[in-house]
Amino acid sequence: MRVRPFSVLLDTRPLSARDKPLGELALIFLLSALAAIPAILAPVLPLTDLGGHVGRYAVQLDGGHSAVLRAWYTFEWGLLPNLGVDLLVQLLAPVMGLEPAVHFIVGSIPPLMVSGMLLLSRAAHGRIGVNALYALPLAISLPYLYGFANFALSIALAFHAMALWIALEPRPVLRTALFVPIGFLLWLCHLVGWAVFSLVAGMTALVANWRAGKRVIGTVIATGLMTAPLLLGPVIGALQPKEGAEAIALLANNDAPRKIVWLIMAMADRWLVWDAAGAAVIAFVIYISLRTRGFHVHPGLMLSALALLGLFLLMPDTIMGSRFADMRLGPVILALFVLASAPGPLVDPRLTRWLLIGGLVFGGARVASNSVSMALAGNQFAETLTAIEAVPRGSNLVSLYVDECKGWSTDRRRHIMGYGLARRHLFDNGQWQLPSGQLIAIHNPRLAPFDRDPSTITFLEPCGESPGLPATVAAVPRAARYLWVIRIDPATRLQGWEPLRATSDSVLYRRLPTQVN
Repeated sequence: MRVRPFSVLLDTRPLSARDKPLGELALIFLLSALAAIPAILAPVLPLTDLGGHVGRYAVQLDGGHSAVLRAWYTFEWGLLPNLGVDLLVQLLAPVMGLEPAVHFIVGSIPPLMVSGMLLLSRAAHGRIGVNALYALPLAISLPYLYGFANFALSIALAFHAMALWIALEPRPVLRTALFVPIGFLLWLCHLVGWAVFSLVAGMTALVANWRAGKRVIGTVIATGLMTAPLLLGPVIGALQPKEGAEAIALLANNDAPRKIVWLIMAMADRWLVWDAAGAAVIAFVIYISLRTRGFHVHPGLMLSALALLGLFLLMPDTIMGSRFADMRLGPVILALFVLASAPGPLVDPRLTRWLLIGGLVFGGARVASNSVSMALAGNQFAETLTAIEAVPRGSNLVSLYVDECKGWSTDRRRHIMGYGLARRHLFDNGQWQLPSGQLIAIHNPRLAPFDRDPSTITFLEPCGESPGLPATVAAVPRAARYLWVIRIDPATRLQGWEPLRATSDSVLYRRLPTQVN
C-alpha cells in the first residue's frame, strides 16, 4: 500500500469519512523529523540561556561531591514548577553524559512541538488542516532560541495535552481521571506551559458546555468541575515551605509598544528581515482562514487564542523575577490562531493546493535558514569555548559578555560561561538565583558582586547608568585570577591583566602577578 503523507492535507473530509491513518502518521513523523535537523547540525546547541542551565545541571549531577563546586554552590531538590528538563537530565545524563543528554533533550523539543501542533489540528477538525503547515516553523521560535528550555518543553507537551483534551471530550470521566496526573506533570515541567494548557482546556470546556444548552451559571459550574483536576500542581506547590525566599518583584515592566515587536519577531533568529517576513506570512494565512468562507473554525481554540492575546497585551514583562514573560507567549498565540481553523469541503480545492504548496515552501525555507543559522552559531560556540581550556580546573573565573547598548543582537553567548562550569569546574558568574524558579544557591562572597547574573553583562562604552568595559574590569575583585571577555577585539589589552588565550572575538586573561592578593 502506497502512503502519500502530503495528500492527506488535500482531503477536507472529516476523519470518519476517510481511511488514511497511515498517511497522517507518516506526515506527522516526517515533519517532526525535519524539525530536528537544525539541532543535529549544531556541534554545540547555541541557545542563549542554555549554557547557564548546563552549568546548573553539572552542579545538580555532582551532588556535592566536588569540594570546588561545594564551596561555591549548593543544590537542593525541591518541588518547583520549573523542572522539566532538569528531571530528564537527571535521568539521562548518567547514561549519555551531560552535554549529549542536554543536546538530545532540548534538540527534541522542536520535533515534539511539531507533532503536538499537528495532533491538535487533527483533534480540533477531524483531520490535519493544510494551513497547520504554517504554524510548524514556530517550533523554532524566539523563546526557544533564548534557551527557555523548561518553558519550551512544557509548551510542546501542552500542545499534545490540548489534542488529547479535545479528543476525549465525549468521555469526560476518563478525561478527568487522566488529567489529574497530566496536569500535575505539566505544572512540574513549567508553570507557563500548565497555565496555557489550563486556559485552552477551560475555554474549550466553556464553549462545549454553552453549546450543550447549559445556562450561564450551569456553564461556569460545569467548566469549573471539568478543569478542577488541573489544580493539583498549584495546590501542592502552595503547600510547600518557602524558607529563605528572597524579595523579588512579582510584576514589573509592562512595556506595551514592545509587545507588537514580540509578535513580529516571534521567529527572530539571525536574519531579522527574513524572520519578520515569516511572521507576516503567518498573519496573512490567519487572515485568509478567517475571511474565506468554508473554513471550519474550532470555537474553543479560537476563544483560547483571543483570551491568550488579551492576557499577552495586559501582562507585564517580568513575573516573579523571570524576564520576558510576555514575549514567550507570542509564538503560542500565533500557533493557536492558525490551528483554530482548517479548510472544509466547501473551500475551493485550488486554494487548498496553493496553501499546501506555500506551506511546504515556507516550512522548508524556515528549516533551511534555521539549520544554517544553528550550524554557524554552534561552530561559533565551539570555537569560543576553546579559550577555557587554558584555565586551570577549579579556578575563580569572572566572565564578561560585551552586549549591545542599543538595538537587537542576534549573538547568543550571554551564558556560554556555564559550559566552563560543566567542563572544567570554573566559577560561573552568570548563574541565576531565583528562589521562585531555581534550586541552586550561590555563595562565593569573594567575587561579589561578580558572583551571579547579571554581572556578566557589560558594554564597550558606558551605556546609560552602566559603566563601560574598562570600569567594569577595574571593579573585578582581586580574588578572580582569570577573566574571560567575550565579543571583543582579540588584540584588546586590559590594565592589570595579561592575555592568555584568544579566539576570533574573545580573550582569556590572567591577572598580572603584581595584582594578585
